[in-house]
Amino acid sequence: MAAASRFKAIIFDAYGTLLRNDDLALIPRQIVADHRLSVQVDDVWRVWSELYFEATQVVPFRTLREIEAHNLPRLLRQFGVSASADATKYVELFFQVTTQIELYPETREVLDALAPVRSAIVSNADHEHVAAWDFTLPVEFILISETVRAYKPHRLVFEHALTRLGLAPHEVLHVGDSDVDDVKGAKEAGLSVAWLNRDGRRRRSDVPAPDFEIRDLRQLPPLLRLG
Repeated sequence: MAAASRFKAIIFDAYGTLLRNDDLALIPRQIVADHRLSVQVDDVWRVWSELYFEATQVVPFRTLREIEAHNLPRLLRQFGVSASADATKYVELFFQVTTQIELYPETREVLDALAPVRSAIVSNADHEHVAAWDFTLPVEFILISETVRAYKPHRLVFEHALTRLGLAPHEVLHVGDSDVDDVKGAKEAGLSVAWLNRDGRRRRSDVPAPDFEIRDLRQLPPLLRLG
């Protein structure tokens, strides 16, 4: 394995990587409970995830608020809920759980340990998400999908980050928890990737192998000292 110390910068995904994202499951659970659906919460989660991915990869660009305002009524209808049912509460719940978030306990420790390597954040998020964060992080910049007008795994997101850094793809390591958005997206843009696979999930068959796979962010600083 090549020495990881060749990287001049590291870009991080936000949700699920630096920021806890556990409460998203509240939305499908609430839908199942409110409408007394006879389906598994995991089935609602799967369909909702598919609708999300489909919506983020088409043009014209829409914000996450616009996407969820469109997708959540579709999700209800797909599971037989009356077309007159109001999905607004689920849109607001989505933004509640994605704006009232906290850092993983190790986030600051790891970011501090990685200095003086340059770092940045690249996230699929709206401006209102970042505006709600009640913390600051020691990174050069935070680049979000609403600014780029594209979502990961589109290579445009990663190319914008490289331009901001003034670096070539081979000089940057991307760290993220999604095999599609982070691993596949960054690899297709020419970056090396450390996949943060906290739960030991199996990688999808159409996703290339990451350069590194870790279960905890604290594995990253020792990894970058390999040489």
